[in-house]
Amino acid sequence: MTSNIFQDIKDRVDLKDLVRYYGLEVDRGGFACCPFHNERNPSFKVYEDHYHCFGCGEHGDHVDFVQKLYGLSNIEAAKRISHDFGLRLFDTELATPVDPYLKQKNDMNRWLKNARETILAYLDILEHWEKVYAPRSPIDPVSERFLESVHQKGYASAILDELTYGSDKEKKELYKNAQDYVRRIKNRLDIIDMQSRDPKRRAI
Repeated sequence: MTSNIFQDIKDRVDLKDLVRYYGLEVDRGGFACCPFHNERNPSFKVYEDHYHCFGCGEHGDHVDFVQKLYGLSNIEAAKRISHDFGLRLFDTELATPVDPYLKQKNDMNRWLKNARETILAYLDILEHWEKVYAPRSPIDPVSERFLESVHQKGYASAILDELTYGSDKEKKELYKNAQDYVRRIKNRLDIIDMQSRDPKRRAI
């Protein structure tokens, strides 16, 4: 009966919908940033009936994902999925219903951690550019990379300070209001990374 329940979950719940529900952002190609290790570039691939992370090697299906994400047994994970998606696969659903506040807190903490890694990586690049591309004389042309470092470093540093040392209230405000900014920085880092691997292309 248990194996039938696991199969029912696979048959009735789209795996991409499931990982999105539990906080992952999946792109059109089915990739997301892995929740099981720190990474900037998505290496977590979501297939129709399983997932695989090419970064850390994590692999599994619907129940495995929830089991590992929340530290549950496989039966507890199946009950959570059944409860969250209204599948009614168990005579008694979760003894303790899923706490929406706990889910939101887990999502926020995961975002804060990834956001901090993103901003740190960006600041490292900006500091490098500020040193390398600083004009040596008043008549030297000003590099676009130097200008970006000057214009962006202060704000990025302020965001990093709040991510690292901010109060719970300040971090909640960042989670609410700074997601677009962090997403733009992640996209910027992806462009810089792509251009660094292709010498024919120059970063703006």
